[in-house]
Amino acid sequence: MRLLDRYIAHECLKILMLCLIVFMGVYLIVDLFEKFSRLLEARMPLELILQYYLFRLPKIFTEVLPVAVLLVSVLTLGGMARHNEVLAMKMGQVSTLRIALPCIGVGLAASLAGWAIAEHVAPRTSERALFIERTHLKRSSRATRETGIRYDIWYRAKGNHFVHISVMETEPGIIRGMSIFDLSPRFDILRRVDAREAAWAAGGWTLREGYRLDLDQTRIRIEPFGEVGIAISEGPDEFARVARSPEEMSYAQLRDYIDRLVRSGVSATRYRVDLYAKGATALASFVMALIGVSFGLRTGKTGVMLWVGACIPVGFVYWMLLSLGFAFGRGGVLPPLVAAWLPNLVFGAAGLLSLWRLRG
Repeated sequence: MRLLDRYIAHECLKILMLCLIVFMGVYLIVDLFEKFSRLLEARMPLELILQYYLFRLPKIFTEVLPVAVLLVSVLTLGGMARHNEVLAMKMGQVSTLRIALPCIGVGLAASLAGWAIAEHVAPRTSERALFIERTHLKRSSRATRETGIRYDIWYRAKGNHFVHISVMETEPGIIRGMSIFDLSPRFDILRRVDAREAAWAAGGWTLREGYRLDLDQTRIRIEPFGEVGIAISEGPDEFARVARSPEEMSYAQLRDYIDRLVRSGVSATRYRVDLYAKGATALASFVMALIGVSFGLRTGKTGVMLWVGACIPVGFVYWMLLSLGFAFGRGGVLPPLVAAWLPNLVFGAAGLLSLWRLRG
Protein backbone atom coordinates (compact mmCIF):
# COMPACT_ATOMS: atom_id res chain seq x y z
CA MET A 1 0.00 0.00 0.00
CA ARG A 2 2.92 2.36 0.57
CA LEU A 3 3.85 2.18 -3.11
CA LEU A 4 0.28 3.00 -4.12
CA ASP A 5 0.12 5.88 -1.62
CA ARG A 6 3.37 7.32 -2.95
CA TYR A 7 2.13 7.03 -6.53
CA ILE A 8 -1.17 8.86 -5.84
CA ALA A 9 0.54 11.50 -3.68
CA HIS A 10 3.18 12.06 -6.37
CA GLU A 11 0.50 12.62 -8.99
CA CYS A 12 -1.27 15.07 -6.67
CA LEU A 13 1.89 17.05 -6.02
CA LYS A 14 2.75 17.32 -9.73
CA ILE A 15 -0.65 18.73 -10.58
CA LEU A 16 -0.62 20.93 -7.45
CA MET A 17 2.61 22.63 -8.50
CA LEU A 18 1.21 23.28 -11.97
CA CYS A 19 -2.07 24.65 -10.59
CA LEU A 20 -0.27 26.95 -8.14
CA ILE A 21 1.93 28.39 -10.90
CA VAL A 22 -1.08 28.97 -13.16
CA PHE A 23 -3.35 30.41 -10.44
CA MET A 24 -0.68 32.70 -9.00
CA GLY A 25 0.26 33.87 -12.49
CA VAL A 26 -3.35 34.67 -13.35
CA TYR A 27 -3.81 36.45 -10.01
CA LEU A 28 -0.74 38.61 -10.63
CA ILE A 29 -1.76 39.47 -14.19
CA VAL A 30 -5.31 40.44 -13.19
CA ASP A 31 -4.07 42.51 -10.26
CA LEU A 32 -1.46 44.21 -12.44
CA PHE A 33 -4.05 45.22 -15.03
CA GLU A 34 -6.37 46.45 -12.28
CA LYS A 35 -3.65 48.70 -10.82
CA PHE A 36 -1.99 49.60 -14.14
CA SER A 37 -3.44 53.11 -14.42
CA ARG A 38 -2.54 53.93 -10.80
CA LEU A 39 0.98 52.59 -11.30
CA LEU A 40 1.43 54.90 -14.28
CA GLU A 41 -0.07 57.83 -12.40
CA ALA A 42 2.22 57.24 -9.42
CA ARG A 43 5.21 56.84 -11.78
CA MET A 44 6.52 53.91 -9.79
CA PRO A 45 9.85 52.57 -11.08
CA LEU A 46 9.91 49.02 -12.44
CA GLU A 47 12.16 47.85 -9.60
CA LEU A 48 9.64 49.02 -6.99
CA ILE A 49 6.75 47.36 -8.85
CA LEU A 50 8.67 44.07 -8.91
CA GLN A 51 9.37 44.39 -5.18
CA TYR A 52 5.70 45.08 -4.47
CA TYR A 53 4.51 41.94 -6.24
CA LEU A 54 7.37 39.86 -4.86
CA PHE A 55 6.31 40.80 -1.33
CA ARG A 56 2.71 39.90 -2.18
CA LEU A 57 3.53 36.36 -3.36
CA PRO A 58 3.24 34.64 0.08
CA LYS A 59 -0.20 36.19 0.66
CA ILE A 60 -1.32 35.24 -2.85
CA PHE A 61 -0.05 31.70 -2.28
CA THR A 62 -2.19 31.26 0.83
CA GLU A 63 -5.26 32.63 -0.99
CA VAL A 64 -5.08 30.39 -4.10
CA LEU A 65 -3.88 27.24 -2.27
CA PRO A 66 -7.36 25.93 -1.24
CA VAL A 67 -8.76 26.31 -4.77
CA ALA A 68 -5.67 24.60 -6.18
CA VAL A 69 -6.08 21.66 -3.77
CA LEU A 70 -9.75 21.32 -4.74
CA LEU A 71 -8.88 21.16 -8.43
CA VAL A 72 -5.92 18.84 -7.85
CA SER A 73 -8.05 16.26 -6.04
CA VAL A 74 -10.58 16.23 -8.87
CA LEU A 75 -7.99 16.02 -11.66
CA THR A 76 -5.86 13.37 -9.96
CA LEU A 77 -8.63 10.90 -9.09
CA GLY A 78 -10.64 11.83 -12.19
CA GLY A 79 -7.65 11.10 -14.41
CA MET A 80 -7.08 7.77 -12.71
CA ALA A 81 -10.74 6.86 -13.13
CA ARG A 82 -10.59 7.75 -16.82
CA HIS A 83 -7.63 5.40 -17.33
CA ASN A 84 -9.27 2.60 -15.32
CA GLU A 85 -6.70 2.87 -12.52
CA VAL A 86 -9.38 3.38 -9.87
CA LEU A 87 -11.22 0.31 -11.18
CA ALA A 88 -8.00 -1.72 -10.98
CA MET A 89 -7.46 -0.62 -7.39
CA LYS A 90 -10.97 -1.63 -6.44
CA MET A 91 -10.49 -5.02 -8.07
CA GLY A 92 -7.38 -5.36 -5.90
CA GLN A 93 -9.59 -5.03 -2.80
CA VAL A 94 -8.65 -1.38 -2.15
CA SER A 95 -11.58 0.57 -0.73
CA THR A 96 -12.71 3.92 -2.09
CA LEU A 97 -11.81 5.72 1.11
CA ARG A 98 -8.34 4.14 1.03
CA ILE A 99 -7.82 5.40 -2.51
CA ALA A 100 -8.79 8.90 -1.43
CA LEU A 101 -6.50 8.93 1.63
CA PRO A 102 -3.28 10.13 -0.13
CA CYS A 103 -5.12 13.10 -1.70
CA ILE A 104 -6.59 14.00 1.69
CA GLY A 105 -3.08 13.73 3.15
CA VAL A 106 -1.78 16.16 0.52
CA GLY A 107 -4.61 18.53 1.45
CA LEU A 108 -3.65 18.32 5.13
CA ALA A 109 0.02 18.94 4.28
CA ALA A 110 -1.03 21.94 2.17
CA SER A 111 -2.99 23.31 5.14
CA LEU A 112 0.06 22.98 7.39
CA ALA A 113 2.27 24.64 4.78
CA GLY A 114 -0.27 27.44 4.33
CA TRP A 115 -0.42 27.99 8.09
CA ALA A 116 3.39 28.14 8.36
CA ILE A 117 3.65 30.69 5.55
CA ALA A 118 0.72 32.73 6.89
CA GLU A 119 2.33 32.85 10.34
CA HIS A 120 6.04 33.27 9.65
CA VAL A 121 6.37 34.74 6.15
CA ALA A 122 3.20 36.50 4.97
CA PRO A 123 2.89 39.06 7.85
CA ARG A 124 6.35 40.50 7.19
CA THR A 125 6.06 40.52 3.41
CA SER A 126 2.50 41.88 3.53
CA GLU A 127 3.72 44.71 5.75
CA ARG A 128 6.34 45.64 3.15
CA ALA A 129 3.86 45.36 0.27
CA LEU A 130 1.24 47.47 2.06
CA PHE A 131 3.85 50.08 2.91
CA ILE A 132 4.71 50.41 -0.79
CA GLU A 133 1.02 50.55 -1.70
CA ARG A 134 0.17 53.17 0.92
CA THR A 135 3.16 55.43 0.23
CA HIS A 136 3.23 55.22 -3.58
CA LEU A 137 -0.22 54.12 -4.83
CA LYS A 138 -2.91 55.36 -2.45
CA ARG A 139 -1.13 58.37 -0.95
CA SER A 140 -4.01 58.77 1.48
CA SER A 141 -5.23 57.42 4.81
CA ARG A 142 -8.26 55.65 3.39
CA ALA A 143 -6.76 52.19 3.82
CA THR A 144 -5.74 52.86 7.40
CA ARG A 145 -9.25 53.97 8.43
CA GLU A 146 -10.96 50.74 7.34
CA THR A 147 -10.48 48.92 10.64
CA GLY A 148 -10.79 52.02 12.84
CA ILE A 149 -8.43 51.01 15.69
CA ARG A 150 -4.63 51.00 15.79
CA TYR A 151 -2.14 50.08 18.51
CA ASP A 152 1.54 50.25 19.44
CA ILE A 153 2.38 53.18 17.16
CA TRP A 154 5.73 54.99 17.19
CA TYR A 155 5.79 58.27 15.30
CA ARG A 156 8.34 61.04 14.85
CA ALA A 157 6.39 64.30 14.83
CA LYS A 158 7.50 67.78 13.83
CA GLY A 159 9.71 69.68 16.25
CA ASN A 160 11.80 66.63 17.21
CA HIS A 161 8.95 65.00 19.15
CA PHE A 162 8.68 61.20 19.36
CA VAL A 163 5.20 59.87 20.11
CA HIS A 164 4.20 56.42 21.35
CA ILE A 165 0.52 55.40 21.23
CA SER A 166 -0.80 52.30 22.97
CA VAL A 167 -4.31 52.22 21.43
CA MET A 168 -5.95 54.70 19.04
CA GLU A 169 -9.52 54.88 17.75
CA THR A 170 -8.99 56.65 14.45
CA GLU A 171 -12.53 57.79 13.66
CA PRO A 172 -13.31 59.74 16.88
CA GLY A 173 -9.65 60.66 17.35
CA ILE A 174 -9.25 59.11 20.81
CA ILE A 175 -5.93 57.77 22.13
CA ARG A 176 -5.67 55.55 25.19
CA GLY A 177 -2.13 55.64 26.52
CA MET A 178 0.04 58.35 24.93
CA SER A 179 3.71 59.18 25.61
CA ILE A 180 5.56 62.14 24.08
CA PHE A 181 9.35 62.48 24.17
CA ASP A 182 10.99 65.86 23.44
CA LEU A 183 14.56 65.41 22.20
CA SER A 184 17.51 67.71 21.81
CA PRO A 185 19.38 67.97 18.46
CA ARG A 186 21.78 65.37 19.92
CA PHE A 187 18.80 63.10 20.73
CA ASP A 188 19.02 63.60 24.49
CA ILE A 189 15.64 63.36 26.26
CA LEU A 190 14.65 66.81 27.52
CA ARG A 191 11.04 66.17 28.48
CA ARG A 192 8.56 63.31 28.68
CA VAL A 193 4.79 63.61 28.88
CA ASP A 194 2.54 60.62 29.67
CA ALA A 195 -1.26 60.70 29.55
CA ARG A 196 -3.95 58.10 30.16
CA GLU A 197 -6.07 59.55 27.34
CA ALA A 198 -5.74 62.08 24.52
CA ALA A 199 -8.44 63.56 22.28
CA TRP A 200 -8.11 65.27 18.90
CA ALA A 201 -10.18 68.43 18.40
CA ALA A 202 -9.80 71.78 16.61
CA GLY A 203 -6.49 70.80 15.08
CA GLY A 204 -4.76 69.89 18.35
CA TRP A 205 -4.43 67.22 21.04
CA THR A 206 -5.79 67.52 24.59
CA LEU A 207 -4.12 65.23 27.13
CA ARG A 208 -5.96 64.03 30.24
CA GLU A 209 -4.82 62.50 33.55
CA GLY A 210 -1.07 62.31 33.24
CA TYR A 211 2.23 63.78 34.29
CA ARG A 212 5.11 65.72 32.78
CA LEU A 213 8.74 64.80 33.46
CA ASP A 214 11.34 67.57 32.88
CA LEU A 215 15.01 66.55 32.64
CA ASP A 216 18.09 68.79 32.73
CA GLN A 217 21.63 68.58 34.01
CA THR A 218 20.82 69.62 37.57
CA ARG A 219 17.46 68.13 38.56
CA ILE A 220 14.40 66.14 37.57
CA ARG A 221 10.93 67.64 38.02
CA ILE A 222 7.62 65.73 37.83
CA GLU A 223 4.34 67.64 37.47
CA PRO A 224 0.97 65.83 37.37
CA PHE A 225 -1.89 67.35 35.39
CA GLY A 226 -5.60 66.80 34.86
CA GLU A 227 -5.91 68.25 31.38
CA VAL A 228 -3.44 70.06 29.14
CA GLY A 229 -3.04 70.93 25.45
CA ILE A 230 -0.01 69.77 23.51
CA ALA A 231 1.62 71.43 20.48
CA ILE A 232 1.58 68.50 18.04
CA SER A 233 -0.07 69.21 14.70
CA GLU A 234 -0.22 65.61 13.41
CA GLY A 235 -3.71 64.15 13.66
CA PRO A 236 -5.15 60.62 13.88
CA ASP A 237 -4.82 60.01 10.14
CA GLU A 238 -1.08 60.70 10.18
CA PHE A 239 -0.57 58.39 13.14
CA ALA A 240 -2.72 55.65 11.58
CA ARG A 241 -0.61 55.49 8.45
CA VAL A 242 2.19 53.78 10.35
CA ALA A 243 -0.07 51.19 12.07
CA ARG A 244 -0.49 47.60 10.97
CA SER A 245 -3.56 45.77 9.73
CA PRO A 246 -4.52 42.22 10.85
CA GLU A 247 -2.96 40.67 7.72
CA GLU A 248 0.38 42.20 8.75
CA MET A 249 0.27 40.38 12.11
CA SER A 250 0.78 36.76 13.04
CA TYR A 251 -1.67 34.83 15.21
CA ALA A 252 0.30 35.60 18.39
CA GLN A 253 0.65 39.30 17.53
CA LEU A 254 -3.03 39.64 16.77
CA ARG A 255 -3.93 37.85 20.00
CA ASP A 256 -1.74 40.29 21.97
CA TYR A 257 -3.39 43.15 20.11
CA ILE A 258 -6.83 41.91 21.19
CA ASP A 259 -5.66 41.67 24.81
CA ARG A 260 -4.53 45.30 24.67
CA LEU A 261 -7.86 46.41 23.25
CA VAL A 262 -9.76 44.56 25.96
CA ARG A 263 -7.58 46.06 28.72
CA SER A 264 -8.18 49.50 27.23
CA GLY A 265 -11.94 49.02 27.27
CA VAL A 266 -12.30 48.88 23.46
CA SER A 267 -14.50 46.31 21.70
CA ALA A 268 -12.35 43.66 19.95
CA THR A 269 -15.13 41.63 18.31
CA ARG A 270 -14.08 42.23 14.71
CA TYR A 271 -10.48 41.37 15.56
CA ARG A 272 -11.53 38.15 17.26
CA VAL A 273 -13.12 37.17 13.96
CA ASP A 274 -9.82 37.92 12.19
CA LEU A 275 -7.95 35.89 14.80
CA TYR A 276 -10.12 32.78 14.43
CA ALA A 277 -10.14 33.24 10.65
CA LYS A 278 -6.38 32.69 10.53
CA GLY A 279 -6.84 29.10 11.68
CA ALA A 280 -10.01 28.56 9.64
CA THR A 281 -8.51 29.73 6.35
CA ALA A 282 -5.39 27.64 6.97
CA LEU A 283 -7.57 24.50 7.25
CA ALA A 284 -9.47 25.40 4.07
CA SER A 285 -7.07 23.32 1.93
CA PHE A 286 -7.92 20.19 3.94
CA VAL A 287 -11.65 20.89 3.60
CA MET A 288 -11.26 21.46 -0.15
CA ALA A 289 -9.43 18.13 -0.41
CA LEU A 290 -12.44 16.35 1.14
CA ILE A 291 -14.76 17.98 -1.41
CA GLY A 292 -12.33 17.36 -4.28
CA VAL A 293 -11.87 13.64 -3.71
CA SER A 294 -15.61 13.11 -3.48
CA PHE A 295 -15.92 14.84 -6.87
CA GLY A 296 -12.97 12.96 -8.38
CA LEU A 297 -14.23 9.53 -7.38
CA ARG A 298 -17.56 10.26 -9.09
CA THR A 299 -16.16 11.34 -12.44
CA GLY A 300 -16.11 8.01 -14.25
CA LYS A 301 -14.45 7.87 -17.68
CA THR A 302 -16.01 10.88 -19.33
CA GLY A 303 -17.12 13.28 -16.63
CA VAL A 304 -13.80 14.83 -15.50
CA MET A 305 -14.33 18.25 -17.07
CA LEU A 306 -17.91 18.36 -15.79
CA TRP A 307 -16.70 17.98 -12.22
CA VAL A 308 -13.81 20.38 -12.81
CA GLY A 309 -16.42 22.94 -13.87
CA ALA A 310 -18.32 22.22 -10.66
CA CYS A 311 -15.25 23.36 -8.69
CA ILE A 312 -15.86 26.96 -9.78
CA PRO A 313 -19.27 27.40 -8.12
CA VAL A 314 -18.09 25.40 -5.10
CA GLY A 315 -15.15 27.76 -4.60
CA PHE A 316 -17.42 30.77 -5.13
CA VAL A 317 -19.97 29.55 -2.58
CA TYR A 318 -17.20 28.80 -0.07
CA TRP A 319 -15.71 32.29 -0.23
CA MET A 320 -19.16 33.88 -0.26
CA LEU A 321 -20.06 31.98 2.90
CA LEU A 322 -16.71 33.01 4.38
CA SER A 323 -17.43 36.68 3.65
CA LEU A 324 -20.92 36.42 5.10
CA GLY A 325 -19.54 34.74 8.21
CA PHE A 326 -17.02 37.55 8.67
CA ALA A 327 -19.73 40.18 8.22
CA PHE A 328 -22.07 38.47 10.71
CA GLY A 329 -19.25 37.99 13.21
CA ARG A 330 -18.02 41.59 13.02
CA GLY A 331 -21.57 42.82 13.27
CA GLY A 332 -22.26 40.76 16.39
CA VAL A 333 -24.89 38.53 14.74
CA LEU A 334 -22.78 35.39 15.24
CA PRO A 335 -20.09 34.58 17.84
CA PRO A 336 -16.63 35.25 16.33
CA LEU A 337 -15.56 31.59 16.51
CA VAL A 338 -18.70 30.35 14.75
CA ALA A 339 -18.51 33.14 12.15
CA ALA A 340 -14.91 32.31 11.21
CA TRP A 341 -15.37 28.52 11.10
CA LEU A 342 -18.84 28.43 9.50
CA PRO A 343 -17.64 27.64 5.92
CA ASN A 344 -15.30 24.88 7.12
CA LEU A 345 -18.04 23.32 9.25
CA VAL A 346 -20.54 23.32 6.36
CA PHE A 347 -18.17 22.16 3.62
CA GLY A 348 -16.26 19.76 5.88
CA ALA A 349 -19.50 18.04 6.90
CA ALA A 350 -20.62 17.89 3.25
CA GLY A 351 -17.29 16.38 2.20
CA LEU A 352 -17.29 13.74 4.92
CA LEU A 353 -20.90 12.81 4.19
CA SER A 354 -20.13 12.50 0.47
CA LEU A 355 -17.11 10.29 1.15
CA TRP A 356 -19.14 8.11 3.53
CA ARG A 357 -21.65 7.46 0.78
CA LEU A 358 -18.77 6.35 -1.50
CA ARG A 359 -17.35 3.83 0.99
CA GLY A 360 -16.76 0.34 -0.24
